[in-house]
Amino acid sequence: RLNEQRSLEIISQMIADTKSHIDNNSGKYFLLWGYTTVIITLFEYVVMTQHLPLTLTWGWFALPIIGGIGTYLLNQRVKRAGDAQPKSYLDRSVSAVWATFGVSYLFIYIAALVYHTNIFFLTAIMMGMGTVISGAICRHKILTISGISGMCLSLLFPVRHVIFENISSDRIQVSLNEYVIFS
Repeated sequence: RLNEQRSLEIISQMIADTKSHIDNNSGKYFLLWGYTTVIITLFEYVVMTQHLPLTLTWGWFALPIIGGIGTYLLNQRVKRAGDAQPKSYLDRSVSAVWATFGVSYLFIYIAALVYHTNIFFLTAIMMGMGTVISGAICRHKILTISGISGMCLSLLFPVRHVIFENISSDRIQVSLNEYVIFS
C-alpha cells in the first residue's frame, strides 16, 4: 500500500527519469525537427529567389514525412544502443502536445494556402509554445526558456511588416526576407 511519502517519491522519480530522458535522448529529437525545419525553410527560400515553380512551396508538407522518418530512425538507433526506456506519463503527455500542434499546424498551412497568408509568425510561435509546454511538463528550464525565446523572436515577423512594409488589410504577401528571418 502506498502512503503519501511513497507517492511523492514515485512522482519525483518519474519527473527525474523524464528529465534524464530529455537530456539523453529527446534533445536529439528537438534538434532533428529543428534542423529539418531550417532545411525546408531554406529550400523554400531558394524556390522563391530562383523563381522556381510555386508548386515547390508545398515543401512544408515534407516536414512531417522527413521528421517522421528521422524520428523512426533515431528511435531504432536508441533501441539498438540499449538506451530505450518505457514511456512514462510525462513522455506520453509531451508526445500528445506535439501531435496536437502538428495537426493544428496542418490546418494552418492549408488555410494559408487557401487565403495566401504568411505563416511564418504562426509557425514560429506554435513551435515556441510547444517547446514551452514540453519544458513545463518536464520541469526542464532550458527547454522552457528556449520556447519562450522562440515565442518572443516570432514577433520579428509582424514588427518587420509594421516597420518596413505597407500592410494591406486584405492580404499580406510573404517576402523573401521572412524566409531568412525564419531560418
